[in-house]
Amino acid sequence: MNQLKNRNFNPDSVEGEYNLLEMWAEIRAARWKAGALAGIFAGVVTLVVGAIFCAMKGMDPTIPMRIMGLPYIGNVAMAFGGTIGLVVGLLGFFSLTIFLGVAYAHFTGVNNKKALFGMGLTWGAYGWIFITCLFMPANRDYFAAEIPRGVMFFAWLVFGLSLMSVAWFDKGNTRK
Repeated sequence: MNQLKNRNFNPDSVEGEYNLLEMWAEIRAARWKAGALAGIFAGVVTLVVGAIFCAMKGMDPTIPMRIMGLPYIGNVAMAFGGTIGLVVGLLGFFSLTIFLGVAYAHFTGVNNKKALFGMGLTWGAYGWIFITCLFMPANRDYFAAEIPRGVMFFAWLVFGLSLMSVAWFDKGNTRK
């Protein structure tokens, strides 16, 4: 910072800077719609990667789709061949991914690939920390299911990086 002061750097005079508070307070329905679509896309990518991983381990590939059903209907959600666990799990999962996608789109606000990449990594890491490591063990059914945290870390990174698709869904945004 001293080097910047020595060169008479004034951060207030830099053009192209964004006022984050102003940007976050803005209601941008088109951006939120793009975030919801990005959340759905990221959710599908995460489920496909999870199903492939489960199939490689010799497990039921629908397990990633059933996990979100645990807090609502208990261990019935994980029953092999049952459809209620699949339906409830997918509804819960996509509700969460849409919410996270809208929040991601709202708080990023730009379509710069480098910024979205860094924010996707951060979003994935925070999702893993707060949802997998804090909230899931607090629920008895998640705790009993013993879902491996290492696999969930990879799944959250896939989800976070897939949220970069918000730039594709938000083609009309003028910010680069």
